[in-house]
Amino acid sequence: MRRKYFFSFIISFVVGVAFESVFNFGYSLALLCTALAFFVCFTPRVRSQAGSVLFVSLLLFGFAVGVARVDVSQENSSTNSLDSMVGKVTQIEGVVVDEPDVREEYTNVVVQTGVTNEQSRILVRAPIYPELKYGDEVLVVGKITGPKNFAPKDGAKYFDYESYLAKDNIHYQMYFPKISVVSHGNGNVIREKLFVLKAWLMKNISENISEPEASLAGGITLGAKQSLGKELMQKFRDVGVAHIVVLSGYNIAVVAGIFSRLVMFMPFSIRLIMSGFGVVLFAVMVGGGATVIRATAMALVVILARMLGREGDALRVLLLVGGLMVLVNPMILLHDVSFQLSFSATLAIVVLVPILEKYFTFISSRTLREIVVITFATQIFVLPLILYHMGSASLVGFIANVFILPVVPLAMLLVALVAIFAWVPILGSFFAFGSYALLAYIFMAVDFFARVPFASLSGISFPLWGLLLTYIFLGYYIIKNYSIKPLGQK
Repeated sequence: MRRKYFFSFIISFVVGVAFESVFNFGYSLALLCTALAFFVCFTPRVRSQAGSVLFVSLLLFGFAVGVARVDVSQENSSTNSLDSMVGKVTQIEGVVVDEPDVREEYTNVVVQTGVTNEQSRILVRAPIYPELKYGDEVLVVGKITGPKNFAPKDGAKYFDYESYLAKDNIHYQMYFPKISVVSHGNGNVIREKLFVLKAWLMKNISENISEPEASLAGGITLGAKQSLGKELMQKFRDVGVAHIVVLSGYNIAVVAGIFSRLVMFMPFSIRLIMSGFGVVLFAVMVGGGATVIRATAMALVVILARMLGREGDALRVLLLVGGLMVLVNPMILLHDVSFQLSFSATLAIVVLVPILEKYFTFISSRTLREIVVITFATQIFVLPLILYHMGSASLVGFIANVFILPVVPLAMLLVALVAIFAWVPILGSFFAFGSYALLAYIFMAVDFFARVPFASLSGISFPLWGLLLTYIFLGYYIIKNYSIKPLGQK
């Protein structure tokens, strides 16, 4: 398929999803666009312009598919079996279907229950103790409530919390109900074993690295959902490095490289299969958030392309992965900020970094130049989204990232070695000392930049038209200057 046809279909599909999510015209719009697409494609008068006709038809059909996908999604989630129980104290029996999110003062768990032959998910805010685990069957007694949206505050936009939870099929909440564990081991066996492994690795980290460094170590290496505390997290946000607290796409790329090297002795095809399998297991173990899923899916698409001997360009891979994620769950397009930020950052690395490299040739060190260019490109590309959603901006983010990001990969590696070899007396202590030193440096750097006067601005009102206009300008600049390169080509 020629690039323009591929890009036109994916982009029009995403536009269709966004349009229908906002205006909700229904299936009639999808049918109309589909009919127009076939009419344009098979009209005899325009067959002489086959290329243009196909292009327009794909635009219309992609838009129609996007509209229809949203309608199907809304239809499937329209029936909520616990609506009659909202506002009442109810006894619910269900299973914890995801890894508990442990915070400072409470734990968030997702409980799935079957009522009248229908499954419903409830976000339960529970005490830290008794400790709950994935796969626990629990008996919950409390008041069921519906999610409430957040009003605008400090420049941040109105937050549609109801839709944010609905994208994960969660339509109800409970706050600090009475919980008792009925039984264990009711989840997926593979996920349970992977979470047990993750708990063992996290235990080794916490026993050998002191807090708060241990929480940061677990976040960047295993995606552990342990809070750094409100004050520390605010410093990370003010400095513009909050993204390092959790797993990023870079970590997934590192993991893929490690698995690939571990099986280097195997035949090429087997090595690619094993690398892909290892990346999937790791993604499941760390929780599979939007960033992890995007990076994992992109890695798998690249692995498959190499197996088939057809390495597409990086932009095509990224758009394919993004389109597939929106196809699976169309609600993430407008209601998952982490997906928007992670996709935008990756897009900046793919299309903006090659354009900006020529402006930084004065930096002699290739490694430092790559860090500076990537940091600058991603900061530019995600800033409009941050301004629109959060109403804040870090004035020291660029320079802070240059000083902090280079040590994150090494810190990640040493923390992983601590988690694996903590039981080896001297070796475990050596790795623990090295990882602690790097993590302590990160905290000191964050504290230093957070003390800079006017390190961040808040209360900024950035309207939707400003967001769209900014990305139209960036898109025009990229189209004028970007040339597609195959994967792996420098």
